[in-house]
Amino acid sequence: MPPTDANEVAQVVIVGAGAAGLSAGAALKRKGIEPTVFDRDDRIGGTWARRYERLHLHTVRRFSGLAHYPIPRAYPRYVHKDMYANYLEQYAEALQLQVELNHPVRTVRPVDGLWETVSEQGERWRSPVVVIATGSYNEAVVPRWPGMDTFAGHIVHSRDYASGREFAGRAVLVVGIGNSGAEIATDLVEQGAASVSVAVRTPPPIVTREMFGVVPVQLFGIALMPLGIPRAVDRIGATLRKRAVGDLRPYGIEDAAWGPFTARRPAVIDVGFLEVLKAGQVTVRPALARLDQRGVEFADGSSSEFDVVVVATGFGTGLETILRSVPGVVSEDGQPLARSGQSIAASGLYFIGFDETIRGHLFEARRESKRLARRVARSLK
Repeated sequence: MPPTDANEVAQVVIVGAGAAGLSAGAALKRKGIEPTVFDRDDRIGGTWARRYERLHLHTVRRFSGLAHYPIPRAYPRYVHKDMYANYLEQYAEALQLQVELNHPVRTVRPVDGLWETVSEQGERWRSPVVVIATGSYNEAVVPRWPGMDTFAGHIVHSRDYASGREFAGRAVLVVGIGNSGAEIATDLVEQGAASVSVAVRTPPPIVTREMFGVVPVQLFGIALMPLGIPRAVDRIGATLRKRAVGDLRPYGIEDAAWGPFTARRPAVIDVGFLEVLKAGQVTVRPALARLDQRGVEFADGSSSEFDVVVVATGFGTGLETILRSVPGVVSEDGQPLARSGQSIAASGLYFIGFDETIRGHLFEARRESKRLARRVARSLK
């Protein structure tokens, strides 16, 4: 068990036992360092297990495994979320990682030249190195639209959405068209919702999971991102998308407002959304402006009645709470100022799992964890 005396010292503390935290732990063990990993969940992989039923990895199995222990080849090319949760459990066991579950972290702060990690129960651990691996999906973001409190229907965040079966026969609005929003809209159509609409504020790039039905789109990101010419690659990508996806303007989705290589953000990867969109089974609406008792008013002044609003507006990191005693390490939008795997100005404080690119979050986490382990090993020596 980890020390409960605040004067005792652990080698490395990792906050968060998701994919990035576990991969960092394994990479550190390979360097002879024994990390202690804390997580608020009651099981490893719990976040994945609770995601909506339809979810599969959008990245291929080969490039979605973690450091020093790949996903078994018996798994399918695109792994179902429950299988990935099981893989994470197997991973922690196979790499013999010390994971303390049911240990939510309240704060991390500098004390006497070390880092003190304090749990919600008041337990304290001190270590020369702390790795923050809580990720970009730590807290659900729900905008406070005018009239929310008067809406008579049901409002659910994508984090708590399980299946469209619950909303069969009902009029549903999905707010947001990231990967979760697009896939949830598809699931609602397939599960028999009376109508499905999607409110789009900023049109994203949408790509097929396999370009022209052959090459996984992730491979393009892996091959082209190191070239260091994001604007040029985005122009080429826009041309390829038009050929593979077609012109989506007749269906209500304007040309993408940003490029995935320039913005270092993953595109929306199609796993059925384009089919239902082009079949007229999904209606694209402008941004949501306000709600009233019976429905929704949109930014263009139009309005419609809905029974359900699914909020797919994303997540926040929650870092500003955990690191409230460490000024200058978190940006205004809640992201770490240091690149994943690199120490920040506050020596001994590292972040991992916050970089999301066209190469895939899990691909980046594996690379970052090995880089982080090398740097931590040098610093401890």
